[in-house]
Amino acid sequence: MDNFEARLERFAATLPETRRHLHRYPELSGAEFATTAYLSERLAQAEVPHRVGQGNRGVIAEPATAARSSGTPLIALRADIDALPIEEANPVEYRSRHPGVMHACGHDAHTSILLGLTLSLHRAQGLPVTWRAIFQPSEEVGQGALEMIRQGALTGVEAVVALHVDPNRPVGTVGVTPGPRTAWCQDFAIEVTGRGGHGARPHNTVDPIAASAHLITLIYQALPRQNDARNPVVVTIGAIQGGHASNVIPDRVSLKGTVRSIDQPTAERAHDCLQRLCASAAQAFQASVAPAFEPLLPGLVNEPAVAKICAGAARELLGEAAVATDDRVSMGAEDFAEYTRLVPGCMISLGVNTPGRPITPLHTPTFDIDERALLIGARLLARVLLRWPSASLSH
Repeated sequence: MDNFEARLERFAATLPETRRHLHRYPELSGAEFATTAYLSERLAQAEVPHRVGQGNRGVIAEPATAARSSGTPLIALRADIDALPIEEANPVEYRSRHPGVMHACGHDAHTSILLGLTLSLHRAQGLPVTWRAIFQPSEEVGQGALEMIRQGALTGVEAVVALHVDPNRPVGTVGVTPGPRTAWCQDFAIEVTGRGGHGARPHNTVDPIAASAHLITLIYQALPRQNDARNPVVVTIGAIQGGHASNVIPDRVSLKGTVRSIDQPTAERAHDCLQRLCASAAQAFQASVAPAFEPLLPGLVNEPAVAKICAGAARELLGEAAVATDDRVSMGAEDFAEYTRLVPGCMISLGVNTPGRPITPLHTPTFDIDERALLIGARLLARVLLRWPSASLSH
């Protein structure tokens, strides 16, 4: 452990540099081409065996076959590489140089941590595990995990581990809670089509704005009232587009939203309720109301055995008081759940807030991190690997 810690310390100075480069040049889901090229170049320079994902998005790195330890478990580590459609407001030198795009969810931190660890692991001898690093695209749209799984990211893997930055925790603390961690998520789009006309004569039109306003109110009121309050559900309409002039009723309005719940039956009931509400709004306003649903993203569950290993490594590194194991389930979504449906896994919540400073939430224009968390994250993942039990989790 001491030898590896010293090896990792040599990469410590590069972690903020890597993170700031990624932060300056964020890319949206589905367009992570330059990010992928940057990661591939860094890995190639260090002669780390890796392959670029289909469509030049995403990277999978691991030791060469000859360097793998026979009979050791294969543990995958995952980082997400995409950014969000948010205009950054931070007055920092490394602020985003891509207008309207920002690493507002900490994926730049996740990626720099895993890249630094991967470069440190390369050529390391006598490890108790074999490792695989997954640099995944398209997490923000819930599609990237399945893309990487189809490309063999989990082939032969015993367990998978990831970090996610948490601005609600001070730097130097973590959360490792077993069991359910995130919500089931289903995004949707609703196309409301009517018949446009003059704003002074709505009786000669089928007003899609009126229908949409009624539908949004109906969704916010009726869906929670038709759900068992003991099983939380959250529905949000996040985008409305329709119309161009104050005195013209348009032909069409588009809505986009998301539904979050803590279990699959609740998610499926919410889906059915939304369809009924769309049908009722269509009948009331004589408009066409057509909902379209994205695939249901499952909730993330931390496997207790893997969480125990991660929590033990965290306590060893940071101390007992710095490790929380009883966090409440988040209504956020995370496509890391697609990995943990297939193999045991755990996502660690990494504190990134500077003590005494205001909290800047995820997915906001002012989100930023205390970069001391980068080395902590790399050291923690390293300790998870180096302290991995020799017995298989399946036994």
